[in-house]
Amino acid sequence: MKIFPGFLVHLITIGAWLLGGFFVPLPIVLWYLGYYTAATILTGLLSIQYLVHIPKWPGFAKWLQQQEPRSYYRRCELRADVSRIKPEKTLLCYHPHGILCGGFSWNGVHAPELHALGFVWLIFDGLVNAPIFGWIAAWCGNMQGASVSSMKKLMAAKRNLAIIPGGFEEATFHERGVERVYIMKRKGFIKYALRHGYQVCPVYTFGESETYESCNWFLDLRAKLNEYKIPTVLFFGWWAFPFFPRPNCDIVTIIGAPIDFPELNEDSITPEVIDQWHRKYVNALVELFDKHKEDSGVGHRQLDIR
Repeated sequence: MKIFPGFLVHLITIGAWLLGGFFVPLPIVLWYLGYYTAATILTGLLSIQYLVHIPKWPGFAKWLQQQEPRSYYRRCELRADVSRIKPEKTLLCYHPHGILCGGFSWNGVHAPELHALGFVWLIFDGLVNAPIFGWIAAWCGNMQGASVSSMKKLMAAKRNLAIIPGGFEEATFHERGVERVYIMKRKGFIKYALRHGYQVCPVYTFGESETYESCNWFLDLRAKLNEYKIPTVLFFGWWAFPFFPRPNCDIVTIIGAPIDFPELNEDSITPEVIDQWHRKYVNALVELFDKHKEDSGVGHRQLDIR
């Protein structure tokens, strides 16, 4: 079956994410039930990644790519003119987050077209440090935590980076069939791009909004919890495996034209300057969406910007 290799990769990555969340409280439960030896062994296994350095495993990353994770979907492709991407000081900004970041994952982190450009893919710190999934992130070798300190350090080194500006809020506001981004309050990456003179590319994934159904109850409360880095998403994907995205989706990720940011000193990066370049970025994102929505099958939709 064509879908099987892609399904296997999803099973490994999504499975690691789910198992990590499941195993964290398990030692406590075992200890409470009196299984002290099992609780101690499991605690030790879960703690190894925090005590020793987990090295990069190129063979594992290559194997994941060879399984063609894109084959899981009806269509999954990356459209990009990589010749426009510089070998350093480029920032890719992926939208929307969706539920489990399909575009960012398969047309980003594991995309063979971008591998030679040396991107560091910045993800939520909690995932990098999570049990089990943290091992996968370390083995792949191209993912790091998206903390401010990490981003500043990498930009000072002129590394190519990729982020998801919308973060948890974009996941929380996810609604199947609605093209929605959370960007109006996301200006930190604009400031850092100005400080280091990066070229910034808006990236949009059509079809991300189709991968999961989500619950939109108590949005105000859940958005408030997001401010404390607490993800609050209730979702349902494929009927056969509800935690998996729906495979009968067309995922098309398009990397837009680079916006060249000037390199400014700290005193010159005023709130007005940040707002000016933020408007320029949002306009470029809307232009990218409108230009490609017709041939991506959603010509009747408008981009909902929050």
